[in-house]
Amino acid sequence: MNAFQTALSAVLPLFVLLALGVFLRKVGMLDKHTLDKMNVFGFKILLSVSLYYNIVTADIKKVFDGKLLLYALAAQVVVLVISLLVALPTEKTKKRRGALAHGIFHTNFVIFGTLIGTALCGEGNLGSISLLIATVVPMQNVLSVILLELFRENSELSFRKVFGGVIKNPYVIAALLGFATQLLPFKLPGVALNIIRDIGRCGTPIALIVMGGLFNFGAIRSNVKPIVVGVLARLVLVPVIMIPISVALGFRGAAMVGLMCIFIAPCATTSFNLASAMDSDADLAAQLVVFTSLCSLATIFCWIYALSSLGLF
Repeated sequence: MNAFQTALSAVLPLFVLLALGVFLRKVGMLDKHTLDKMNVFGFKILLSVSLYYNIVTADIKKVFDGKLLLYALAAQVVVLVISLLVALPTEKTKKRRGALAHGIFHTNFVIFGTLIGTALCGEGNLGSISLLIATVVPMQNVLSVILLELFRENSELSFRKVFGGVIKNPYVIAALLGFATQLLPFKLPGVALNIIRDIGRCGTPIALIVMGGLFNFGAIRSNVKPIVVGVLARLVLVPVIMIPISVALGFRGAAMVGLMCIFIAPCATTSFNLASAMDSDADLAAQLVVFTSLCSLATIFCWIYALSSLGLF
């Protein structure tokens, strides 16, 4: 498969599923109430089951890479610094600075990493990506809560609140259960694994359909500047800085695909919910989700095409 076909096979499903969500909402088959319920169901159950399955079925000894995990975690700190350097001079109020920085930093790695990883590596070869999800997602959640708490008006950072929010995260629970299952002296029955696999397979398509259905293009006039800055920083600046570093450090294959997905994925859909809950600028957070998701279809294609052409995966 040439580089163009590789990129197209990874991006086309994203476009089709997002477009399907927009269409179903447009014709009235799905309303906002239903989409919100599906969003919670997909986030708390389906995607978590998918992560659990990928960890349980991975050969941990074979795919474990200390260098990869350490770099991925260190990279989150670097990206957080980049997001703050972009947001602080762009916005004047704490709430809007926090929302913009959070939109640049917190990515939809679970959804896009799973779908792109499956397209590029095959369903049974997501061990490295699953390990990255299991470690990067908790760290992103911790840093996201700290970030938004620091930029909340008259706030005091609470370790208890941060720790409680992280430990209750469905992805963290799924990852811990997955690693615990790996330690059992027996393997889960094949029929049980097949059921878990089939439930998990529903997660990414439903999440993308819901994302398309929840797109809202209203109230963007007052947010044009931070939207443009956020899109360029999230989809262009971060990958332009981080991907060459990843290449220079020698990452290839599934590891490179996983790292790429961390850096090229759009803003996390859950950032709107987190921004709302933590007294940040929820309108700006929602617009960053919409526009980074739409623009990412083009940037993801370009990055996959370029890296595939270079033979990096």
